[in-house]
Amino acid sequence: MKNRYLLTTICTLLISAFALGQTISLGSDEPETNQYSNDKIATSIKEILNTTNNKDILGNEKVEKDLIIVLKNDGEITSYDLESLDQKWNIKFTDSSYNKMRNQFKIENSILYATSTQKEIIAANVNDGSLYWKTEIGMHSGVDKRYVISGQHLPIQGNLIFLASNNKQLYAFNKYTGDKVWNYKLQFPYNNYTPVLNKDNLVISNAPYVYSFKSQTGQAIWQRGFGKTPMYSLMQIDDKKAYVANEYNKVYALNIDDLASIAWEYETEHTYANIDSNTILDGGTYYFASETDNDTLDVIALNSDNGELLWKTSLNIDGDDVRYFSKYNNYIYGFTKADTNAFFMLNAADGKQLKISQPKEKILSNIFISNGELTFLTKNYFVTYNLKTKKYAYKDIKLEYEVNDAFNLYFEIVKAN
Repeated sequence: MKNRYLLTTICTLLISAFALGQTISLGSDEPETNQYSNDKIATSIKEILNTTNNKDILGNEKVEKDLIIVLKNDGEITSYDLESLDQKWNIKFTDSSYNKMRNQFKIENSILYATSTQKEIIAANVNDGSLYWKTEIGMHSGVDKRYVISGQHLPIQGNLIFLASNNKQLYAFNKYTGDKVWNYKLQFPYNNYTPVLNKDNLVISNAPYVYSFKSQTGQAIWQRGFGKTPMYSLMQIDDKKAYVANEYNKVYALNIDDLASIAWEYETEHTYANIDSNTILDGGTYYFASETDNDTLDVIALNSDNGELLWKTSLNIDGDDVRYFSKYNNYIYGFTKADTNAFFMLNAADGKQLKISQPKEKILSNIFISNGELTFLTKNYFVTYNLKTKKYAYKDIKLEYEVNDAFNLYFEIVKAN
């Protein structure tokens, strides 16, 4: 936590001269490709784009076999046969990426979209790992940050795939070709949370700012400042509001169609909540996990319409730093970074903590839902937890990588169709 406080202090000093705490209306109505970009001409070696196309994406590709796809700590993407757990193929980025830095991948049909931590975005065939296209954002010799792409989930809407980079750029790429469709240069290089989308809008936080764009054209609609306070959290969005938490202890709901006017705000009772990526929006409820001043962990549920507190639960587990936080049906579940007693599950309706046994090894990945079971990876096992029987099943798996608890593994299961 000390390192995070140090990072906050440094960022606050950098942004204090720029963050105005106001809303600015932006944009125009001319119908051209990338017409709304404020940085159409590359002015830095870091902003140069280059796309290599190997084969065409037709749009009717299918998954041919059941696979587990794993993005490892070392940045490599590896597939395993779901039944035998034998390794099938491996993709290694060529731009000297160090590790995955909380990045995830996206699978649509049988196309795997993924990004390195430096400059590469790829589209690959999930069946054999072959590349359809690769796009590079900036030359490696001009990169002055170890991690240029961090915390990106690569959302897809229509024909576009979206990426925010620490070179200050927000990009929309054509998912079939990898070509840039639009870009916009943000104020600061702190793009460690993926943008969120509803039907028409893309919203993204950028240090003390929150921006809104028309997702398909890149037209900037508004930019709201929050003084000197970084808005560091995974945002959520619905048809009318965007939800964002700041670095400390406040959650805001912003009216998207009213220039980011504040619909409601909620303040935790503790001064440093560290909400980070631990947010969920589902069924009219906004859930988040919050650190407390007593080194414990609270899970809080708010009415997304008015911000009213629905319930708050202080968890009886070890650790206050959440590694994973999600919802399935009527369950809120996740785990902390603690070595033992880290896995938790709550009733989403009332916040009651459920009694569950702990897995025999520390969870190192996200938790994926498959056939109504929770599945995850540990150092030596592919694990399933049956929600009905409340029992674990373990299968040996050889991931062949150096376990590094600093960053999660990310995986998904894909099945033949």
